[in-house]
Amino acid sequence: MSQASTSAHKSIFNKRPYTTYLLTSFGFGLLVTILALWNSQNSWLDFFNSKPLKGEMGFGRFSIRGSRYVDGKYTPFAYPWRRIEPSQIGRTIAWLTYLVHQFAQWFILAKVQLSKKKQVRWSSDYQWWNWQMVYLNGLMALYKLVHGHIFYDGLAIDVAEGIAQGSVVLILIFAIIIAIPYRGVIFGYGKRPASDAIIHFVQKYHGYAMSFGTVLNFHYHPVEGTMGHLFGFVYQCLLIWQSTNFLHKSHRNKSWVLLLETWVFIHGTLTALIQPGIGWQIFSYGFMIIFLVNQIFQTKLSQSKMLMGIIYTIFFGWAYWGFRNDKAYYRATFIPISEYFCVYFALVVGKLTDYAVQRLPSLKIPIVMASALSATAALTVGLALTLAGNLKIYDDY
Repeated sequence: MSQASTSAHKSIFNKRPYTTYLLTSFGFGLLVTILALWNSQNSWLDFFNSKPLKGEMGFGRFSIRGSRYVDGKYTPFAYPWRRIEPSQIGRTIAWLTYLVHQFAQWFILAKVQLSKKKQVRWSSDYQWWNWQMVYLNGLMALYKLVHGHIFYDGLAIDVAEGIAQGSVVLILIFAIIIAIPYRGVIFGYGKRPASDAIIHFVQKYHGYAMSFGTVLNFHYHPVEGTMGHLFGFVYQCLLIWQSTNFLHKSHRNKSWVLLLETWVFIHGTLTALIQPGIGWQIFSYGFMIIFLVNQIFQTKLSQSKMLMGIIYTIFFGWAYWGFRNDKAYYRATFIPISEYFCVYFALVVGKLTDYAVQRLPSLKIPIVMASALSATAALTVGLALTLAGNLKIYDDY
């Protein structure tokens, strides 16, 4: 790498890393949207088409399943953006490329963690592993556009939508655990030092589970042009940047991490609001409750009792308005209860794994791998069942 090139790289990631992350993420999301709607039959109106019918969308070239209705009733989690007759070649390529992306990320993470060299440390510069991630993820972003416009389908033809959503919420679970030292577990209580064995263990190995949630979702969706896909791909790109910049100082900036955590509220709310039904009550109120009982306690707002009182009053007023027609307030608790159950499950698994590693240090690698894989699978499936109610892939319409 030339001196000029190195200087340019340092200028970008030393002075404006977050600007780079945001601009490239929004840029990719907009590119996905423009390319998808350019030849759409209904032009740019499909941007707001959250429940396409059979024959709609699909870039005007592919026949997609569309939304599922039984006796006039809409079926949630029957993912509409799938081809009726998927290409077997495209399907195989999609899975092979996902596996390459997934295992390549894990390999880079493991290679760094197992390295004994002293230069493996936190830095304000992008180091060799960061650049490997940049090249890997950049290549996969380009692949996604090309593959999507040739074959359309992502992994959605073989993976239930609940699994995709569960893997995203999984990322938020580990984020809550990692932040325990400075914002506690609930209402600012339950803080533990970063040196705590369980928290340290989760901090050290959380990257593998978060990589799974990020990469799976990136390859799950087709590069469609709805508002939900736009903000979804922006979010996925932001998370991909977070997987790229590990051991770079931007990775643990609290404001940046809080943006990544709360973006799911923005994405979930905007996506649910353009759909009929009660889905928005689950996602909007659920993720807002998580913010108000946990994430807000790392901000200066939590230092003022008066401001917190005003914020909680506004939330209760908003909840009263949102449930004015059905009073089903319990829907707002689905996500908070699920997340906190998973948080404590992960803490228990972390404690047991740490205990096993201390007793059998020679088996550290297989123990950690088995623990990470089993916990990730259990949490993802559990969250999928909570959110979707089943793991079914609807191909009967």
